Amino acid sequence: MSLPELKHPGYTKEDWKTWEGRWELIHGVPYDMTPAPSLEHQRVSGRLFAAIFNALEEAKRQSGGGGCEVFAAPIDLYLPGQESVYQPDLVLVCDQSSLAEARGIFGVPSLVCEILSPSTVRRDLWTKRQCYEAAGVPEYLIVDPDDRVGLLLRLEGGHYREASTLQWGSMVAILGGKLNILLG
Repeated sequence: MSLPELKHPGYTKEDWKTWEGRWELIHGVPYDMTPAPSLEHQRVSGRLFAAIFNALEEAKRQSGGGGCEVFAAPIDLYLPGQESVYQPDLVLVCDQSSLAEARGIFGVPSLVCEILSPSTVRRDLWTKRQCYEAAGVPEYLIVDPDDRVGLLLRLEGGHYREASTLQWGSMVAILGGKLNILLG
């Protein structure tokens, strides 16, 4: 899978570091992350974060180990080989080496979750999907709070395949089926 074609002469991560405010830089194209998301978006984000966090804690209690951590926006995600800085809604990291630098996640997370907003639908469904797929992110959860549905994509053979379409209140198996969380 190739990355989306540049639509701009191309900003770099060095340019991005000089900008004020919250910005995503996707394949050389800047995206302003203001204003803040809607209250419903934040409710969904909080519930998903809590569900993943609690599932991880339970898995740790049961198995006595586990090094996975979940992070909520704002968090900077730097995928290898890309001149991009992402601001996903939630990121699940199981490779602790991705957390070696205090300023963000540097590497491929186990799962990225984007909660759709009117201003981000195209970017989340198309541009980010291509970028996450190209980087080898194993699972991509897209949640639509307006339609109250979710879509879990799993990387198979280098391409995302629909693992499940989920209605609000249903369980979703993430991390290749190792964790179950409630959607919504």
